[in-house]
Amino acid sequence: MKHNKVKVAFLLCLLPIVIYFWPAQLHGDTTYIMLVGNSMYPVIESGTFVVLKQDQKYIIGDIIGFVNEEEKNVVHRIVKQTDEGFITKGDNNRKNDPGIVPVDEVIGRTIFVIPYVGYTSLFLQTPIGISIFGIWALIMYSKNKDKQSKKNHTESFVIYKIGIISVLINFVLTQAVLGFDIRLAKTMNIPLSNYLEPSIANSASFGLLVMSFIMLYVFSRKIQNNKSDDIKPLKLIFALGGIMLLVLQAMSAMNTIPILIKILNENELIPPLF
Repeated sequence: MKHNKVKVAFLLCLLPIVIYFWPAQLHGDTTYIMLVGNSMYPVIESGTFVVLKQDQKYIIGDIIGFVNEEEKNVVHRIVKQTDEGFITKGDNNRKNDPGIVPVDEVIGRTIFVIPYVGYTSLFLQTPIGISIFGIWALIMYSKNKDKQSKKNHTESFVIYKIGIISVLINFVLTQAVLGFDIRLAKTMNIPLSNYLEPSIANSASFGLLVMSFIMLYVFSRKIQNNKSDDIKPLKLIFALGGIMLLVLQAMSAMNTIPILIKILNENELIPPLF
């Protein structure tokens, strides 16, 4: 009973923090940006996770976020204010940014940053990062499997089942975005989209990924009961392949979900929470 009271008290203390940092995509006033580039060096380095909050007034010297003409998030400092808006500049840039940022287009003021966090996300998107993460996940999974294999023989195949579900979710999310505006395909990583129409490419990649997981699942089942040392590397390769595909699906979903939320907000399909 006492333990439950502590949990309730903790959640009540946590609630104001959650509300304060509620993301702008869900009708909050806080935006999160992973900064890539050295335009704000040495104040903010590349790979830094930046948290911005909307305000009623911005002054010269504030580090603000905005979307430039290339539809990219920019975090630069206000160096001059005009009747039309703000003139900004990166601390490490020689010239001011082109154009003027209107007040209503400012994403928010930087309230704090977390250095190097962005490097982790960037690294995990590289083949080496995916491989290292996959190997680590496989080791953790193998340890857990050794402890529980006697309890549940099918646990070793969970990753393939989750993988198929993740492919289906990704397919639905991507098709939903393309249904609203097919031009957004350029902002998403859709396999085969360089050769096929985006919706067809998404359907084709969906079929190929599902078949890949099914084949990994079938082959893994066939060799599961084989205790030969020669088969162990093959088991490792199959499991690692499944993990890498699953990680890629997770990263693709993380890229697609914010786009879909933005579309739903713009079309007023998500009711305000506050």
